[in-house]
Amino acid sequence: MGLPTFQNSALLRQALTHSSYANEHPTEGPDYERLEFLGDSILELVVRDLLFSCYPAMDEGEMSQRADQLVDEPHLAELAVQLGIPDRMRLGAGAQPERHNPSVQADMFEAVIGAYRLDTNIVAACSYVEAIFRPLVDRVLELPSTDPVTELQEYFQAQRGLPLPEYRQRDESGPDHAKTFTLEVWVGATRYGIGQGSSKKDAKKNAALDALEKLKS
Repeated sequence: MGLPTFQNSALLRQALTHSSYANEHPTEGPDYERLEFLGDSILELVVRDLLFSCYPAMDEGEMSQRADQLVDEPHLAELAVQLGIPDRMRLGAGAQPERHNPSVQADMFEAVIGAYRLDTNIVAACSYVEAIFRPLVDRVLELPSTDPVTELQEYFQAQRGLPLPEYRQRDESGPDHAKTFTLEVWVGATRYGIGQGSSKKDAKKNAALDALEKLKS
């Protein structure tokens, strides 16, 4: 599946325009961030609706957890790459590395959904999202039922004599509207993992994932 067909190509260009490009080319229109806000809401609605309808026996706690797994940053970034979004990003001269930033890739995926909603209507936008995510809903059940932060905590709770994981912020970079946070997870005097994200919550989850991968290997 590829990007949807737009009647108004300016909306698609906006969805693929980074703030660095908009700042360098002020006559080229706004960046993707408002569209991302709209697309995020549509994405969450469709994914939650799919889980609700496909799994009538699933309780609300697990539905919330599974929804988070489906729309987390790494997953959305992977979908963005499959759709060819990174290759079409409009980036400023000094921001070319952002093409490979999972946070930006995920955000622009959401922006494309928001742009398609404005180009067509809410029904068409929801149908597009559903076509992408319906095949993925069953696959999410193969993932652990607990989130990585909880799983890591439970792992160390089972290890007698060890303290619980502690998350420490290592770095915060970028402008206010596009922050990147870096967090480390420590247990006692040992660092077990490190993670980045566009929010502290995402960075914490990615740090826990990194720690779990190392522990399992």
